[in-house]
Amino acid sequence: MKHQLVKLVQERTGMSEIVADEAVETIVGYFRTRLPAEIADQIDNLAQGQDPDNLRAVDEDSVM
Repeated sequence: MKHQLVKLVQERTGMSEIVADEAVETIVGYFRTRLPAEIADQIDNLAQGQDPDNLRAVDEDSVM
């Protein structure tokens, strides 16, 4: 998933792969620190390439 985001940023902005990777990592890091831990964990898993269908469901009470 992260690779796909990096490619998208590259295509849309013309950034090099290295700069696009840093941009994506910055954005993912931003969300990690501002979202509930359960969601931040899922973002980490997606960024590492885990299949989104295998992610556990987030309990709505834990998000609010």
